[in-house]
Amino acid sequence: MIRKLGSRFAAGENSAAASGFAVAIAAVDSHGNTVLLTKMNGAPPFAVHMATQKAYTAIAMNTTTSDLTPLVQPGAELFGLTEASGGKLLPFGGGAVLSLQEGERYGIGVSGGTTEQDVAILEQVIAEQ
Repeated sequence: MIRKLGSRFAAGENSAAASGFAVAIAAVDSHGNTVLLTKMNGAPPFAVHMATQKAYTAIAMNTTTSDLTPLVQPGAELFGLTEASGGKLLPFGGGAVLSLQEGERYGIGVSGGTTEQDVAILEQVIAEQ
């Protein structure tokens, strides 16, 4: 499992490097425990924390974090979600659930670029075989 995630993370890091930015990529299990974490040299200081929180949010809410963003805006149905969770949930783009063939599911989070860059790297990590 770690080998499969590791090769996916390496592909994401290579893509980020080719695009001129650095990221952290995290995977958490279904209980929210970090199982793999990588940080490229030059990634912003906040990247590790945010990647891990995005991964946790994705697995806890069983959705992509981008899908949560409009739902937590003032007046929306999940407004206050981040505060209600004690700051554990982070509904910024860059988190998703990855299901492997063995039936294992992981939250994956990417942070270090813009939201669009994080989402692009996340999509590559998810699609990587």
